[in-house]
Amino acid sequence: MTSPVGPWSPVTEIAQAVQQGRITAIEVIEAALERAVRVQTDLNCFAQIDASGARGVAADIDRRRAAGETLGLLAGVPVAIKDCTPVAGLGNRFGSHAFVHNIASRDAVIVERFRNADAVILGKTTLSEFASSSFCDSPLTGITRNPWNREHTAGGSSGGSAVAVATGCVAVAQGTDMGGSVRIPASCTGLIGIKPAAGRIPLDDQPSFVDDIQHHGLLTRSVADLAACLPLLCGPSRADPTTCIPGLPDLDTSKGVAGLKIALSDDLGIFLIEPEIRDRLDQAARHLEAAGAIVSRPLLNWDRSIADGWVRHWHVYLASFFGEALDAIGPLADPRLVEAVAKGRMHDAVSIRRLDLVRRRQWDALADVFCDSDVLLSPTMARPPVGVDEDDARYHAATPDGKKRGLDMTSVFNWVPWCPALSVPAGLSCDGLPIGLHVTAHPQREDIALRVAATIERFFPHQWPNGWSP
Repeated sequence: MTSPVGPWSPVTEIAQAVQQGRITAIEVIEAALERAVRVQTDLNCFAQIDASGARGVAADIDRRRAAGETLGLLAGVPVAIKDCTPVAGLGNRFGSHAFVHNIASRDAVIVERFRNADAVILGKTTLSEFASSSFCDSPLTGITRNPWNREHTAGGSSGGSAVAVATGCVAVAQGTDMGGSVRIPASCTGLIGIKPAAGRIPLDDQPSFVDDIQHHGLLTRSVADLAACLPLLCGPSRADPTTCIPGLPDLDTSKGVAGLKIALSDDLGIFLIEPEIRDRLDQAARHLEAAGAIVSRPLLNWDRSIADGWVRHWHVYLASFFGEALDAIGPLADPRLVEAVAKGRMHDAVSIRRLDLVRRRQWDALADVFCDSDVLLSPTMARPPVGVDEDDARYHAATPDGKKRGLDMTSVFNWVPWCPALSVPAGLSCDGLPIGLHVTAHPQREDIALRVAATIERFFPHQWPNGWSP
């Protein structure tokens, strides 16, 4: 008979059951591995399943509990790590043939902190090549499919992590986010996905920790799970001096939103969005007002140059850190990524430095909104998940009125990296595909973002994809 506690259960429920001996860690992990193999066959979300390693860690947790040792706050909780974040002894391949034989010699700090809390790493998850796309499709591992409809994208680049959580293989997964790579797949698969404020989680494993659009993030099935995990991963590290920022505030979501001031923007002044997305934002706004929030629609003075500026920044990043690796593998590289690197190589240092002027204007406009608001609420995506056979290039065109026919609406928030931002589910589209809403808070105010997300979550509770409920 299947235990009521398993990898599909809330994080604290799993950990408490293991700590109290009501279930063993190995039982949780065996259930996780069984689901992972089944999901992998159908949806392709794992780059590597580490069955022997996970079983060994789980057995040690059970041994320590039997010996009377105190276990960590994530005891026995199955976790997945994106295949661009080092886990000692496992591949770290970035979805690329350039690193097909790369084995990590150490754990990233975020992995160390998961281990210190007695979480169990089930394996590495798929991504687009060098985390370069809002789709999850790489030359090395192929297409990762959406559990709600396998002909639609799961989002990228952390699509494998999202699918592993959405199908109950793991309770929480790590992702990286430089333009929405956690929040995009969260929206596409019906999850919570956060980009914490820059400096929260050490970036010791990334090519450049001074490029401030980078973030480690988390994907969970509930705000409560996110609130349980995030504090265990945040905090200063000698490996990353940018982590010396104010401590994480108390993530008590029970305070609700009464009295909070919430600014709405349906298009950020930049994007063409589908009516169904706008309607869902309006519906959430009515729920928030009913819960006591004060909702307004101020003018956010952003324009297309902000989205285009981030794209140039991203192209230069890819060219700087991965261009030579792509050159070395030639036709084995994703041609879309090769094109992006070529564009990055066209920019000179002066033109890129001048992008700071655009970022300055972007922040000034957002700061004006924040003078009278606690959060900015907007759509995560301009449309529900699109087909797996599409790509980002289709969504760069301008409309006749100058708006961007965009897909994600997240990348512009990586240009204000000190502001935590998350995606929270807001039900399903008319075609039965997840819709996400995007909550952006004042610098370092994850607590406010989670309070708003928890209120939205009450009106749009988590749903399991067809065929993947426990």
